[in-house]
Amino acid sequence: MAFQPTHTLPNQQPTILSLPDDTFFPLLQIHSKPKPRSSTTYTTIHLPELNKRLSLNLSLPNLTSTSPMTTIYIGNSMLERLKTTGSTTRLATYAQSWNAGCGGDKNENVLFRFDSGMYSILKTANPNKDIRVWVLASGTNNLHPKHGLREKDVQSWRVLVETCLRIAPRSRVVACDLFYRLDVGDEVVERANEMLERVVGEVNEELGEERVVWVCARGVVGKDMLVDHVHLDEKGYAVWDGVLWPVVEELLGKDDVVVEREEKEGTEQE
Repeated sequence: MAFQPTHTLPNQQPTILSLPDDTFFPLLQIHSKPKPRSSTTYTTIHLPELNKRLSLNLSLPNLTSTSPMTTIYIGNSMLERLKTTGSTTRLATYAQSWNAGCGGDKNENVLFRFDSGMYSILKTANPNKDIRVWVLASGTNNLHPKHGLREKDVQSWRVLVETCLRIAPRSRVVACDLFYRLDVGDEVVERANEMLERVVGEVNEELGEERVVWVCARGVVGKDMLVDHVHLDEKGYAVWDGVLWPVVEELLGKDDVVVEREEKEGTEQE
């Protein structure tokens, strides 16, 4: 399914996407929470990357990639480790992706990074037509071993989804399920995923179309693919990539991905 722009239906009720920023931002800020590593990662890694790729001309160190950003990976260490353990996956090697994962982040810490400037930069400096897909992996660090996700955790996850769609109103969010862990019971993880999947349905119902795609991979990414209580090994990333990448590729449009890959290979041969 190639990417298609969305259209507002006549007489449609106001949605979260139609709220002005000065109305939405207090909601985002209520659910955001600072964390030292989140702040450091944003200022020393993510902001310099945005500076380079969006030509912001900020007084910051420039990194190497200047590729357009059609796909953004936002969330916790599951995505951040695509740079290391999962570096050979198709997700990691897609040049038009930007990895904004940060280890240890809870939903509210990701929202804190948005509130620290990432929201306004992505919405204003980058034409939002370029951002077509978000891959969201967040929530596992909010899990309590016994109680799972609290209502405020579910709400902060919902605000994350809504924030992505507000930044790029024509985009889709690929929402990743929470994997089984060694320190949390499977039944707790199952209940948490049911709660998040319910949010996906509610957001899509509100917007009148499937803007958020729920991707379930925990049935094939097993506990034998963990290097510790929660993080995946190379096999785990390969299996996850096998589930997740086809969804991303379909949303982007396979032709676009093939062209990007051929251009990259041509550059490497020069």
